[in-house]
Amino acid sequence: MSSGEITASSGARQRIRSFSAVVWVVGALILAGIAYNTYLNVGIGDNGFGILGEAEYPWREADPTVFEDRDGDTWSGTGNGVIRIPLEEHQQDPYIASLGPGSTEDDRIVLSASNVDDANDPDADREWPDLISYIRMDDRVPVLPGNGVLELWVEADGDWSLTLEKTEVEEITDGIVGGKGDAFLVYRGDAVSARFQHKGDGLFYVTIQTAGGESDRPIIESGDVNERLSWQPADGGVYFTIESDAENGAWTIDIDELATDAPVEPTPDPASPDPTPTPAALPAQPAPDTTASRPTRGTPRE
Repeated sequence: MSSGEITASSGARQRIRSFSAVVWVVGALILAGIAYNTYLNVGIGDNGFGILGEAEYPWREADPTVFEDRDGDTWSGTGNGVIRIPLEEHQQDPYIASLGPGSTEDDRIVLSASNVDDANDPDADREWPDLISYIRMDDRVPVLPGNGVLELWVEADGDWSLTLEKTEVEEITDGIVGGKGDAFLVYRGDAVSARFQHKGDGLFYVTIQTAGGESDRPIIESGDVNERLSWQPADGGVYFTIESDAENGAWTIDIDELATDAPVEPTPDPASPDPTPTPAALPAQPAPDTTASRPTRGTPRE
């Protein structure tokens, strides 16, 4: 070994490797925390989508802007704020939300809804609302009011208009329903899963939503689809929004049947004989006299 070479013992090398691993893990955790906080603060700011501070979320403001300027079913405003619709007006009827007249391809609204129990809470007690959707041109998004004030939070860049139209909904009562094209349906039974099928070459989108819950679009497909989906039970039922090409496919929803809590007793067959009743226990008899003669087994008695 030359005088210029430096070596480390095996113990020293092990300590160096352990220290490097610890530094790497700590650094990774710090970066993950920064990334998560950045994700939570992404929204629409003055210059479009970007990083928002905590105070820029309208539900974090002590005195958020309440939008009351409306023309029939269309609300309008500028920037972020809240729309409140009392129970007496919506009566828990579903709405379809879309961008209002005058909107362009560049316009978009982030729409969220407070839980009914959190509506009108002061900012210190206000919970994060449930995201309904990012609404863009030509989008039609269901909004399901709960049993109370409907509190909708709007996040937008600049001027906007939002139309909320009450809509008819088809009730699923027979356990299976099918059709072509778009549909808006509700199931109010006890089952929590169903099979969704599509036959054809067209698009097939399925959105599942419950009142007071977030909207989920688990199927974004084209062509043949055969999937079973489940949902959490909720008061008011579960709503399905179907988007499909009426000319290029047909779809069905088959609700899974629930198993009964206990097996059902079979109905007896009238043609079958009655089962033989279990005989009652016989009284005890004295032991037989072992000295008496007995016939041989199989031999007739004299």
